[in-house]
Amino acid sequence: MTTQRATIQISSPAPQHIEQLCLAVMNSWLQDYQALFDVLNSEQAALEKRDFNTLKQVIADKNAIIKKINGQKFPPFIDHKGLQITSLSGLKNYCQNHPSLSQNWSNLMQLVEKCCLKNEVNARLIELISASSRRVFNIIRGIDPDNNLYNSQGDRTTVRHFSNSISA
Repeated sequence: MTTQRATIQISSPAPQHIEQLCLAVMNSWLQDYQALFDVLNSEQAALEKRDFNTLKQVIADKNAIIKKINGQKFPPFIDHKGLQITSLSGLKNYCQNHPSLSQNWSNLMQLVEKCCLKNEVNARLIELISASSRRVFNIIRGIDPDNNLYNSQGDRTTVRHFSNSISA
C-alpha cells in the first residue's frame, strides 16, 4: 500500500504587493485594538458606576478580544529587494522606512499605547474599589480601619464604638 503525501506550496507575495499586504495586516490590527479600546472604555464606565452586571459581560468581551489578538500569527512577507519580513520588529522597520506605511504604523502604535494606559486606569479603579469594599466590611465587623494601635503582643487594641467595646 503506497501512501501519497500532499504537498502544499505557499507562494510568497509578489514584491509589488508587499505594501498592500502590510497595510491590510495593520488595518486588521487597528480594528482589533480599536475594539479593545472601546471595550476598555465600557469597562471603565461600568467600574465607575459599579455596574457589576454590565462589567461581567464587558470582561467576557475584553477577554475574547485579547484572546483573538494574542492568537494572531504573524504572516511572513518578502519585500521588493527579496528581504524577508518574518517578525514584528521586521514589519516595524519596513513600515517606518516606507512613507506610505509609516503613518499607519504610528497610528497603530498610538492606539496600542492608549489601550495599555486605559487598562492601567481600569486596574487602579479595581484596586480602589477593592480597598473601599475591604474598609466597609471591616467597619461592619467592628474593626476601625483608622485605628492602627497595637499592644505589646502585636494585637490590635480594643476600639470603642458607641458605648460597647469591640476587640479586633
